[in-house]
Amino acid sequence: MQQTDIAKLVFEAGVVGAGGGGFPAHVKLQARVDTVLANGSECEPLLVSDKTLMKYQAADVVAGLKVAMRATGAAKGVIAVKGVYRDVVASLKDAMKDEPAMTLHELQNYYPAGDEFLTVYDVTGRIIPEGGIPLNVGVVVSNVLTLCQMAHAMSGKPVTERLVTVAGEVNNPCVVSVPIGTTVKDLLAMAGSVTTDDAVVIEGGLMMGGVIEDLDQGIAKTTSGLIVVPRESFIVRAKTVSLSQMIKLSKAACCQCFRCTDLCPRNLLGHELYPHMTMRTIDYNISEPAHHVTAAFLCSQCGVCELIACDFMLLSPKKIYAAYKKELISKGVKNPHHKVPERVGSAYEDRKVAIDVLTKKLSLGRYKKEAAYLGFRETGSVRVPITRHVGAGAVPVVKTGARVQKGDVIAVCPEGSLGANYHASMTGVIGEVTQTYIGIARQG
Repeated sequence: MQQTDIAKLVFEAGVVGAGGGGFPAHVKLQARVDTVLANGSECEPLLVSDKTLMKYQAADVVAGLKVAMRATGAAKGVIAVKGVYRDVVASLKDAMKDEPAMTLHELQNYYPAGDEFLTVYDVTGRIIPEGGIPLNVGVVVSNVLTLCQMAHAMSGKPVTERLVTVAGEVNNPCVVSVPIGTTVKDLLAMAGSVTTDDAVVIEGGLMMGGVIEDLDQGIAKTTSGLIVVPRESFIVRAKTVSLSQMIKLSKAACCQCFRCTDLCPRNLLGHELYPHMTMRTIDYNISEPAHHVTAAFLCSQCGVCELIACDFMLLSPKKIYAAYKKELISKGVKNPHHKVPERVGSAYEDRKVAIDVLTKKLSLGRYKKEAAYLGFRETGSVRVPITRHVGAGAVPVVKTGARVQKGDVIAVCPEGSLGANYHASMTGVIGEVTQTYIGIARQG
């Protein structure tokens, strides 16, 4: 099968980056590289969706990696997984035993190992340039679930479901495969009752995820987990403090201790990103070099600066970078940073944030419970998001009252645009059609 044929099947199946990025997967398959890297690091605390996938569907991960290698012409495939997951390592090694072009790389248990810049360096020793992508160093990186979905696309199976972790303040933490569009409320019910009166649900990881305001919204192709935490927790306060409140606090409390810069993963890779210097641009009302503002284009929004490094708490270079980037883009400013580091920082290995340290810092110890794998579960209705990916939102091709079978196309990528197709995740009747989601109710 030719590269264009593979990319076409992946596009038609609606595959996007399932690790949270949501980038249309068919675009990556149009590149030519020497290495395809399967990212199974899942570095966010409490999330075990990818871990569960690799344990029970290792053969599909390997099959997907072969598809990506064939499309890109890569001579080498590498699966990156945390070495502490011995059962997962064993499953993957068994699935790879007849694949001489594939190797397994055991990652250290640190945050944010899943950042593709760090994973590429850990696996290959290559440093992605500032503002660059893995393709710049001859690598394509895909999440392990994305690769599974690529493998399924080869037989015409579209993306209609995904694995999700439900953890935190719930009675029965679990990992469950559900239709795309399953509501947050229904997913929480699968984990038993919520164990705190004033609960907040965070979608994705606690470090990079966002607070969910509407429990009736459906989960997206990119939803890896739902983590329930008390509203008074530091994590929620950090995520919900307004930019203006944080700036006032920063002016009063930031002592320029450098810790945010010392622990910044991108700085440790040799990128010229200095969070403490950027904080000066708001703290002291003095003129700082413009590159400390435009460095916002280099921030990965990993959250190490606000949730780990800062001892004053709630001071957030991450938020400042996000605000600066938004403003710069609105003014038509493009990223001016393209340095190619010759080597990583001398403290790169020593300043990796161990997951155990992260768990203690964020008071997550009480949530470290085994998450039961529930298999596939379906509820009575779904709300399939059609805009939760990189690029243009999908255009609905169904109307209210129409009957659909699971796998039918319900929204398509606008012609000539970057985007993704969407399919019915259950058999039923279309109940709602909006610009952001399509509702389906199961019959019978």
